[in-house]
Amino acid sequence: MSTSSVSRITATPIKSTGDRSLIIATAGHVDHGKTSLITRITGVDSDTLPEEKARGLSINLGYAYLHFDTITDTGSSASTIGFVDVPGHTDFINNMLAGVGAVDAALLVVAADDGIMPQTREHVAILQLLGVSRLAIALTKIDRCDAERIKVVITDIAALLQDSPLAGSLVFPVSNLDGTGIAALTTYLQSWLGSVQSDAVTNDTQYFRYLIDRSFTVKGIGTVVTGCARAGSAAVGASVLHTGTGAITKLRGLRLDQTAINTINRGQRAAANITLSHTDLHRGEWLVDAPLYHPVTRFDARLQFIVDEPQIVANAQYHLHIGASHHIVTLRQLDTTISGYYQIKSHDAIVTHFGDRFVIRDPSAQHTIAGGSVIDIFVPRRGRTNAQRLDILAAMDQPALAALQSLLPLLPEGIDLNQFGYCRNLKVAAIKTLLLQLREAKVALVELPQDKSELPVILQASTLQHHAAVILTALKTLHANNSNQQGISEPALSHAAHFEGSHRLFHSILHALVQEGRIKRTGTLLHLPSHQTSLTAEEQQFLKKVRPILLQAGNVPPRTRELVDMTGIPLQALDRLLRLTSKAGTLIKVAENRYYLPETIMTLAEFAEKLVSNTADDGGFSVIEFRDATGIGRNLCIEILEYFDKVGYTRRDDNKRYLRTEKENIFGK
Repeated sequence: MSTSSVSRITATPIKSTGDRSLIIATAGHVDHGKTSLITRITGVDSDTLPEEKARGLSINLGYAYLHFDTITDTGSSASTIGFVDVPGHTDFINNMLAGVGAVDAALLVVAADDGIMPQTREHVAILQLLGVSRLAIALTKIDRCDAERIKVVITDIAALLQDSPLAGSLVFPVSNLDGTGIAALTTYLQSWLGSVQSDAVTNDTQYFRYLIDRSFTVKGIGTVVTGCARAGSAAVGASVLHTGTGAITKLRGLRLDQTAINTINRGQRAAANITLSHTDLHRGEWLVDAPLYHPVTRFDARLQFIVDEPQIVANAQYHLHIGASHHIVTLRQLDTTISGYYQIKSHDAIVTHFGDRFVIRDPSAQHTIAGGSVIDIFVPRRGRTNAQRLDILAAMDQPALAALQSLLPLLPEGIDLNQFGYCRNLKVAAIKTLLLQLREAKVALVELPQDKSELPVILQASTLQHHAAVILTALKTLHANNSNQQGISEPALSHAAHFEGSHRLFHSILHALVQEGRIKRTGTLLHLPSHQTSLTAEEQQFLKKVRPILLQAGNVPPRTRELVDMTGIPLQALDRLLRLTSKAGTLIKVAENRYYLPETIMTLAEFAEKLVSNTADDGGFSVIEFRDATGIGRNLCIEILEYFDKVGYTRRDDNKRYLRTEKENIFGK
């Protein structure tokens, strides 16, 4: 064995919250001595149920801790190994899967007298499917066997692990009776901590994810959950979201074994005192930072089957074990390879993210058949098996930076970095770092801002140029065929340009073109900056008659029926002329029976800007404040502000309005 990364290890009481942590699960056939071995290493009996003690086998998950100091060339750090003792009996395989679903490493236990048994093989297969790459083997009960038998079993273990990522794992002959080999095994397990990142250098690129495996109540304290932090960190007093109920709860306290800690970091196993009811909590649920909450019932994944020619039955109900949870799912094959892509549909909601590992068992729940890794939680309802979608999945099935580089030429609709971040549990700062790396790599891309989001949609620069050319050509054609109309609405332009992407993407492209001055937005109408409307003689005569009336009326123009009396124009003809002149942009329709002059709309927009500049709090203003500032009646104020919302000048949040842009960007100068 190699301990080159650790200069000296001493077993001492824990001194701090634990600078380094590792979670190790046991694996192996029933009655091979897993629980006794953990007791030997830690001094803790992980069997706690009366039935477990009576029957002499583990039924539920057991937990124990080993605390020690790791001393390296750079100094000393307090370290903790958390052991998860899982059942070996086939009747309790669900509990075993819950225990190994979120661990860093495994300790395979094989009894020398029995050798490799059925559950040994299944547990090894499960460890491989879950991507556990760090393994040690404890060969127990050597006190019952001679040297030749021990040698045979070690050879059998090597054969079992050959041609797998676990090949070459070290075997430690031990006796739980007299302690032979326990010290060497313990030292080796401790040496693994040398390659574990210190919690002092916590990975803050991800949101907090804490996997719950137990919950109970403690008198005088309240609800307590135990589990492990799989990403990010959280401190006492933090508010987190419980995925089972969607409710926000507060971390009242944290405890690593017997030590109170202030912060739990990725890779640590700890108990948390929270403010929810014990009855609302279940194994396999999560405590997460609220921005990360996105339950799904479908996700795309890469599966690896145990057999070469798996027989997957359409609509059959398979058993999915992910994290510490169990779900009934159906499998849909997306390609034809053995280690291929599948869409997994669950009967109930799942909270999962890119890279999460899982195991699939057959419909009878008797055999493990496959394992896999989550790729995408934002799956399309259509085109799930076409070549483009498979290329997209292959591109996503890479580290984040490589995935972005590969996706850009594949997605004409761009990459929504919000979704990309949710899928991979990456914070905004981490996504911005990836963007910087793309720029440094000279990747030609364009960032299109999204409303209410710090993160843009990114497009390949050539893709944006193509979209822009199509949109500008469509506008030019519309102007040539409709010279009396000032412009066209955004939805109508999208239809005219035969744009196949999302409305959000189209809006972002238009925003970029407006910012560049290649398109101008007047009210709700889009047009080329050089476009000038040419009114018919009838429209010019109508404006000559109605304009003085609207100027005199000021901020409260007459209703349509009132204009009938004031102009002498019949209602039907008046409606037609109002419709035509509003299309030309010489009048602006605010409501069904209200038309304004463009300059009056600018005046009303100025009132809004003054209200915002004079607001001491958050920059918002209410209908009542707008009414008092303009002297206009409340009902008409509501119509005006709803028009401002519609054209993108303001946005409503509860009972207040907030400016989204400067008035010149919407209504011209």
